[in-house]
Amino acid sequence: MNKQRVLFFVIIGTAVLFIIGGSLVMQIMQPPDLNATATAVAIRSTEVAIRVTEAALQGTVTPSSFVSGVLAGEQTMNGLRIEVIDVDWDAWPLIQATNQFNDPPLPGKRMVLVTLNVSLISGEEPVQVDTSDFRMVGSRGEIYTTFDEETRCGVIPDALDGVVTPTRSMSGTVCVQVPEDEGDLALIYDPFVGDIPSTMIPLPSQE
Repeated sequence: MNKQRVLFFVIIGTAVLFIIGGSLVMQIMQPPDLNATATAVAIRSTEVAIRVTEAALQGTVTPSSFVSGVLAGEQTMNGLRIEVIDVDWDAWPLIQATNQFNDPPLPGKRMVLVTLNVSLISGEEPVQVDTSDFRMVGSRGEIYTTFDEETRCGVIPDALDGVVTPTRSMSGTVCVQVPEDEGDLALIYDPFVGDIPSTMIPLPSQE
């Protein structure tokens, strides 16, 4: 085994340990009886690590393409690139204007509206994408969904919903209620379709 191949496996091994370690930390930070979703996300993150290792051993990926893309949150395991276009950190005025029947944020919470662009950069099969595919996580380690009663935003403008193909990308929004003091937020793409592991998509720092 030449030096370049050894270095490749060292890089992959380090990345795998990083993902698994992060997943375990997320589980430890969660109250075990309240966060089945967080546990599922951690398991799916571990699946990413396993798949990356298997692909590396088979010689089907390189650090500069698929592996680095998935680990950096730049590509999902089903071939999507999900780009954050804009973040409205306090979106209630816009949500209220969108539909007069929308409920305001719960006490101590705010609505975070994220505008995304989704494109298919690997594979030929069309992929259905909608707001229910996404969750949000912050420094508390809690998982916030787009559909739970205490975390959803109601009717939102330009809600992400459609099909992407190799020749057709899509833009739209997802929205989640989070505690006002929640920080270090990131989106989680977790479609629960087949055995597709989740992908974490960092959000820009709030200014």
